[in-house]
Amino acid sequence: MFRFKQHLFCLLALAAAMFAAPSPAGNTAPYARAYIEGEEITGSTLESRYTAPENESPTPVIRWEKSDSRNGKPVLVRQGADAESYTLTDKDAGKYFRIIVGAGTKDAIASAWIGPVMTEEQAEGITNRFDSGKPYHENVADLQQELKEKLKDSVYFTVETGNLHASPYAMVRNERTAIPENLRPFRENGKIYLNQPFIQAVFKKELPDEIMEEAGGQKAYELGNAARALKLNLWLGDENRAPVDNFRMQPMAEGLVILTPEKDVFSPVKDRDLINEAVNQLFDFKASEEQLQWFRNAKFGMFLHWNPSSLLEREISWERNAARPKDSASGHKNIVDFEYDSAYRNFNPVQYNPRKWMSIAKKSGMKYAVLTTKHHDGFSNFPSVYDTYTIAATPYKKDIVGQFAAAARAAGLKVGFYYSGRDWFNPCYLTSQHYRYLEYYFGQLSELLTRYGQVDVLWFDSLGNSSLNQWDPRTMVRRIKQYQPDILINNRMNGTRGGGNREDLLEELKGDFLTPECKLGPFNSKTPWESCMTVANIPGTRWTGNWSYTSKAKTVPLEKSIKFLINNTVKDGNLLYNIGPTPLGAFDPEQANVFLSMGKWIAPYREAIYNTRGGPYIEQPWGGSCYKTDASGKKTVYLHVSPLIAQDGKALKGSEPLFIKDLGDKFTKATVIVNGNGNGKAAKLEKQDGQYKITLPAGVTWDSLDTVIKLQ
Repeated sequence: MFRFKQHLFCLLALAAAMFAAPSPAGNTAPYARAYIEGEEITGSTLESRYTAPENESPTPVIRWEKSDSRNGKPVLVRQGADAESYTLTDKDAGKYFRIIVGAGTKDAIASAWIGPVMTEEQAEGITNRFDSGKPYHENVADLQQELKEKLKDSVYFTVETGNLHASPYAMVRNERTAIPENLRPFRENGKIYLNQPFIQAVFKKELPDEIMEEAGGQKAYELGNAARALKLNLWLGDENRAPVDNFRMQPMAEGLVILTPEKDVFSPVKDRDLINEAVNQLFDFKASEEQLQWFRNAKFGMFLHWNPSSLLEREISWERNAARPKDSASGHKNIVDFEYDSAYRNFNPVQYNPRKWMSIAKKSGMKYAVLTTKHHDGFSNFPSVYDTYTIAATPYKKDIVGQFAAAARAAGLKVGFYYSGRDWFNPCYLTSQHYRYLEYYFGQLSELLTRYGQVDVLWFDSLGNSSLNQWDPRTMVRRIKQYQPDILINNRMNGTRGGGNREDLLEELKGDFLTPECKLGPFNSKTPWESCMTVANIPGTRWTGNWSYTSKAKTVPLEKSIKFLINNTVKDGNLLYNIGPTPLGAFDPEQANVFLSMGKWIAPYREAIYNTRGGPYIEQPWGGSCYKTDASGKKTVYLHVSPLIAQDGKALKGSEPLFIKDLGDKFTKATVIVNGNGNGKAAKLEKQDGQYKITLPAGVTWDSLDTVIKLQ
């Protein structure tokens, strides 16, 4: 077992265990997971926290540092073997703090920065409007009702600010109104302008010609002048900020403009949740059909689970021999696994070349790729100002995520990031200091969505045993859409387990596509979906698939892999096929060869896979179908006659004819597409008693994997 320095109150709830587990492996580091406990309020005492093995070395030197910002120059405030705490004074207000455990040694570890420090008076103004005794949706309804009353005579919207896109809607006296791009308020030379059409559409008024200006290549009114002419007060999110840029105090309302007859409509700290909800109402949370189209067309993508766990050949996160705070039960009471949590110190994937990865993906017929940026074990494959347990602390040091995004985009693939909101390493996750975890969560996602160009998919993986009241998911989804308006979000982002949040999830928080895991999805043409499957498995284990690298894994055969793709294509879904790179950053050759062989198999069938929709022949004994519709509405149907997905004993054999129902499409031509003899030949198409009879050309038999009949 491990001994924990100081008292770790958040561990007391972890005594329950559902199954026995092996003893932890040998320790490889003298300390792990340094952090600060206590509130960043003047007069409070902050406590140093770290974890050490039972046979730890002498008490390490602890160095306390403060700075004007997370990126500022650190200044020493206290240091020593007995410097276990630090009491904040008035001089510390507005500063950030961190600790370094084992200062002056090669094994020193730093905590993340916390702050900025608030005064006691400032802290007293913090208000949380999410009542833990109510379901989340009721709290949202209460916020919206209060806003409806407070802003009933107001007009509000957002303008583009830094990396944040402007809202596509305005609230006009409680009516949500779409704003076409050519009407949207805009910034120029540090000023906000409203153009003539916007004024006319929203306020139904003409403003004096003398306040009209040329801005943005059009006739427009500077916001302050327009407000005075309209006899309305201005409330600006850019100006009405909290006195300290602390996450708990500062509303995320950059670019918010409110034109209202009221004065001082909001207090930025007291009304933080109200202000956030006002902005939330200006954005769509679900992707449009147009935004979803590329995903429906893509059919095939690459999933990549990879981090320092590959060095140990252990399943990523799940074979970390430590407790899982506020989440899935485990047999471990210790909060860290020294071998697993120290593996990053040796992580140096010198063979990592994402251009090779993406070349394989492209040759395999994949259209998008999704990389693990952070899994449940808390390690980030990108540098972050919000944490120290990242790629920057490894011998490799270089940004894995940045290289991946650039390589995927260069290969013409859509870019996807997997990110786990659930976290079994971060000491603040679902504790009394969860507000710090939220700052980390919001902060890391902002880094991922602003550093790497266009991001097409965010792939989440549940929030553990919690209530949505602890997460403010509407503000998070809105923030994501402000950064990346066209992004797609999967259905797991707001998945929780218990925690007093058992009501149905609001439709707008269910994400854009479904993600059946390690199972082939059923036919579903209503909601986009993808099966996430693994190309490697360890027989006889409890894992549903092997996500990260181990040399013990067995590769899924090509025939079975092709079955995955055919099944999902005819059932109107996608296949996201996972591979776990080696510790050095290469692909297992046998697993990569399955991908490449799939690409060769796909080649003659391309038109019968990509840009298709599942149906109209569903769950057929011989297989299934997909179709395309051209601009004139003319339909082409592709029948996948495949023993791989045929019902038991119903697969067509030899050259026996195929019978299908006449669904009213008036087909006149049938063409064979097969990976072998007969490709491009005409099949005989006859109409008989409300059905079609299809006979293969002479000398052609049904393929053992798939024969496609193209009906026109």
